[in-house]
Amino acid sequence: MENTTPKQIFYPHIVGIDISKMSIDVALINSSSMKCNNGLFSNDSEGFQKMKRWLKQHGNDCGEDILFCMEHTGIYTRNIVKYLLKRGCKVWLESSLHIKRSMGLIRGKSDKIDAERIANFAFDHQRDAKLVKLSHPTLNRLKDLMKTRMRLQKSLHSQQIAVDELTKVDPKAGREIERISRSAISGLKKSLDKVEAKMDELIQIDKHLKTLYELVTSVKSVGKVLAVDLIVYTEGFTRMLDNRKLACYCGVAPFEYSSGTSIFASPGTSSFANKQLKFHLHMCAMNAIKCHKELRGYYLRKTEEGKSKMSALNAVRNKLLHRVVAVVKRGTPYQEKLD
Repeated sequence: MENTTPKQIFYPHIVGIDISKMSIDVALINSSSMKCNNGLFSNDSEGFQKMKRWLKQHGNDCGEDILFCMEHTGIYTRNIVKYLLKRGCKVWLESSLHIKRSMGLIRGKSDKIDAERIANFAFDHQRDAKLVKLSHPTLNRLKDLMKTRMRLQKSLHSQQIAVDELTKVDPKAGREIERISRSAISGLKKSLDKVEAKMDELIQIDKHLKTLYELVTSVKSVGKVLAVDLIVYTEGFTRMLDNRKLACYCGVAPFEYSSGTSIFASPGTSSFANKQLKFHLHMCAMNAIKCHKELRGYYLRKTEEGKSKMSALNAVRNKLLHRVVAVVKRGTPYQEKLD
């Protein structure tokens, strides 16, 4: 029998927003009548003001009794989220995959339809809304620098690999390309140095972030790159301050995979993770089993117990994360146990 119990309403109005580079499609649902109104505005301050006036014409304004829901679309959400949060609005950023999977089989697509689907998703799941807080401005700057660093590293790696591969096949041509690429490679290295210096500067001038950074890097084998990643993606450890949740986000939490009596596989990690964090955590774990006596011993014990090398390495990743969370919660640097 179908459950006909009415849904509990927390917000009298729900707004779903589909965001693109130049425009935002808005769907406004009245929670009482379930009537939906649609609007299209430019993705800039002028468009936000027009949206505000449009909402007022339909019986609401940018205030606390209205829930705005939108998908993560990188930098294109930044300005509208900042605009709404400064006016005390409730903003919910949700992954596009979560919204899509919650809808089941769907047909047809347009920005207007997507805005309505986001609004309906927010209405159905408003009890579970994860509200966004106004980001620390330094964290946003660190995130931009972090992404710039990643792009520079990718370009540098691509240039160096191309030269090395050509040199192996044709030494003469390789040396020629190396001479031509030398200034580009040098420029990329200088830009990388400048980005990292700026990241260090931002951390040093912010007392709170400096304290967090020192706590995280006190954990042996956790370097500055992973430390900054963790600080940025946890918003200064104001979210995901839980071992399991952080491990899931980093893609290192093992999950069971079985069904009935015929389908069974060893526990494995999920592919839905922050790939950048997972990679940097992996590199730190690799360094740990080479250079850190205790963690190398832990890794070897796991392999002796019958674990695969990758599974044992994943256990080291989790141990590093657990230690990071512990020192942040405790507020004191990591102290290694003495034999």
